[in-house]
Amino acid sequence: MFRDYLQPPRTDPMECRVNIMKSITITNYNKALTTLIGRIAISPRILIPFILLIAAVGAHDASAISQGIITKTSTEGGLSAISNISGNGTSVAITPHPNKAVILTFGDTIKTQVTDAKPILDKYGLKGTFFITCLWVGSHMYGIPRLTWQDISALQKDGHVIESKTMTHRRMTHMSPSELSYEIAGSKKCLADHGINATAFATTHGDERNNATIINEIAKYYDLAVNGFGNLMFLNCNANKEYIKYSSQTDCRTYFSNDTLTFVNRYSIREWSHNNIDRANAFNDSNIFDTFVDEVNSQEKYNKVNGPILAVPIIGYHSIDNNKTHDSTDVSLFAQEMKYLHDNGIRVLTMDDLGYDTKSNVLYIKSSPATRSDQLH
Repeated sequence: MFRDYLQPPRTDPMECRVNIMKSITITNYNKALTTLIGRIAISPRILIPFILLIAAVGAHDASAISQGIITKTSTEGGLSAISNISGNGTSVAITPHPNKAVILTFGDTIKTQVTDAKPILDKYGLKGTFFITCLWVGSHMYGIPRLTWQDISALQKDGHVIESKTMTHRRMTHMSPSELSYEIAGSKKCLADHGINATAFATTHGDERNNATIINEIAKYYDLAVNGFGNLMFLNCNANKEYIKYSSQTDCRTYFSNDTLTFVNRYSIREWSHNNIDRANAFNDSNIFDTFVDEVNSQEKYNKVNGPILAVPIIGYHSIDNNKTHDSTDVSLFAQEMKYLHDNGIRVLTMDDLGYDTKSNVLYIKSSPATRSDQLH
């Protein structure tokens, strides 16, 4: 994989690639290629992306970047994340990758989401979706400091999205109808009382997708729900036939014609649990980061350059801390992951960016240039 180029060089010979990059301009890219090949014995794994980069630079309109020097590129998934420094030294933002996106979610109303996660998100200009359990706000439930209403208001004012995750965080599968209404409708009203219009819901344990009573209650009040786990969320819900062993569905409608629930739909959106990976790797940050990168880039198989976005990883976090508990993701690891998203030009979306087309019964990215019907193909 090509992500190795973005890491600091570990030996002096590797520093040559940085010097070569600094010398590339519109008029001398051919010379730079010759210099690169002649000055360093380098493997094809390193050389090929540089050849692609230099060719891309030569193909650009000289009037657009003639004053710039290429300083950063992501060769993973295409040459779309190129930034430059203008003649006066001003940095230019990285161009978003045309076919890669992620959604970042934060659950359980945990204080570290503003004390540790938010400064990192702010550093890279990224926005998250925060699922709030209303009666946990301002508490120390289970000995964990929780977000206050002031914290939540500040998140919202800064452009983060606030959504609902019940009133009490109780397991939902054995509740009475009145209890379900309290948890689902009550949490929407609770947020509304604080000036927040929640349009998405998160179930408490991710195992409620097979319960029609729960799904129907959610559907009364919300447009979407995160409810279950998976590596990618396929916006047409048929995963290009990868769900075929689980379901014969061809779109995201909630029920089959025989009134049984579909395997995945707008109320059972799949999330990639970061904490499951944290624990499975015994908090080995190096291994976890590699897994994160693989997950983010797994969408390449389905999202073609300049085509519709058909698959999106929804990365679910809880506490960002160094305590290595059941809900922990290390602070430095989180920072490394956010830097990776930023430096590779990967679009970071929120749940508000997801829409549902009731005519074609598919999910879509609201800001995507592709038409809704394109999502089916």
